Amino acid sequence: MATTSNIVNTLGAGSGIDIKGLAQSLVDAEKTPKKERIDAKIAQSEAKITGYSAIKYALSELKTAFGKLNDASDFSSIKPSNTQPAAFGVTASSTAEAGSYSIEVLHTALAQRTPSSIFVDRAEQLNVVSPATTGTAFSLNLSVGGVSKGAINVTNPTPAGMVSAINGAKLGVTAQLINTGNGYQVVVTGETGADQAFSLTSDDGTGTAVSGVEFGVDLQSATNASFKVNGLTVSRSNNTVTDVIDGVTLDLYANTTGAARLDLNRDTAGIKDNIKGLVTAYNDFEESLKVLGDRSSEVKDFGGVLAGESLLESVRSQVRAMVTNNSSTPGTHIKAARDVGLSLDRYGKLNLDEGKLDTALQNNFGEVSTLFSAGTNNQSIYSPAPAGLAGDAINKIEKMLLSNGNIATQSANATTKIAQYKEELVTLEARMEKMLNRYMSQFSVMESIVGNSNSTREGLTSTFKGMMAAYNN
Repeated sequence: MATTSNIVNTLGAGSGIDIKGLAQSLVDAEKTPKKERIDAKIAQSEAKITGYSAIKYALSELKTAFGKLNDASDFSSIKPSNTQPAAFGVTASSTAEAGSYSIEVLHTALAQRTPSSIFVDRAEQLNVVSPATTGTAFSLNLSVGGVSKGAINVTNPTPAGMVSAINGAKLGVTAQLINTGNGYQVVVTGETGADQAFSLTSDDGTGTAVSGVEFGVDLQSATNASFKVNGLTVSRSNNTVTDVIDGVTLDLYANTTGAARLDLNRDTAGIKDNIKGLVTAYNDFEESLKVLGDRSSEVKDFGGVLAGESLLESVRSQVRAMVTNNSSTPGTHIKAARDVGLSLDRYGKLNLDEGKLDTALQNNFGEVSTLFSAGTNNQSIYSPAPAGLAGDAINKIEKMLLSNGNIATQSANATTKIAQYKEELVTLEARMEKMLNRYMSQFSVMESIVGNSNSTREGLTSTFKGMMAAYNN
């Protein structure tokens, strides 16, 4: 149609009107405002998706800040100082109290270690005189602390097979095959503590000992650890001691030289830094929500993109409750964040009274720890048990960030709308193309009619001019 119009105009037979331009102008007048409205909806939906992502990021940062206060281990502020660290190690938990102790390790707990008779090589066939079962298999009878642990079946009657059978039985003793240079010996080791002394005898199945399979003189006897705490002698069956000083684990390595000094000093600097970090994260979160909801904000890409959205106020109120409500694990004196110096001002900003926090940490440290962490570690968001102020906050934030949460749902809805708007653009484009073709067809017919009229007019004019010329002559 466009080619026909151009030919007609080129030959001068038409009206002289640019029908192609006229048709396109009419189509654009119909198309442009509709396309702009759809484009605006797409841009608005894309901006909302950006806003929802900003909320999720701010919540993630807040979750990270709460995460530094949600475990009892985050309040392990006791710093042990030990004058003889080569003799024993010290680990303090959140329940440890500050204090000083005298520690003297007299001797560590030992495990019984007993060797077998000497064998020529690791593959030597052991001498089973009268096996009552299949082949040359035999058994080893184990007794620990005077109590029988049962029989260990040795199906491969070699030194290496005996080691494998003992270790595979998992009855509290282990075996190693040692090359002494004069032959091989099986060395069996029990657990530490005097009550873990053991005996091991062989049996060919008839109650007779297997020739050459003997466990003789102990290389090391099973003994308890013995040490003094503030002058009092203490005995334990192993070298990891957790029940002598509350909240403190002692790992005994070797005898001390005289008495060592153990100081348990309270260090709350790290805890204060983590609480300050929570204040910063909360205020950053609040500022992000203000920008997203402020139509007059000039922050590029984010300012006002969620203005009027009820989701903003819903998220804000949920997070505000995390720091204003009482803890799910309150103490007698410390029941809520306000009791450790955290408070909101009239602008919604979270502030910290460091003096009040210092007093709470000094006078009610255990309650501060329980307030935030419930005295637990690594709680699941699906656990029904109270998790403390920080633990509960993390659980709620994680649920808000789930793929089926309200934020993700809103974002998914906006994405669906964008797809729908783009389909509307495709439909609009197709409809406008049909309209352009229709206009071009109509205008071409009109152009042809006008061209015919012009041709008739010019023919009549020429005839009249000829007649006039004839009469004049």
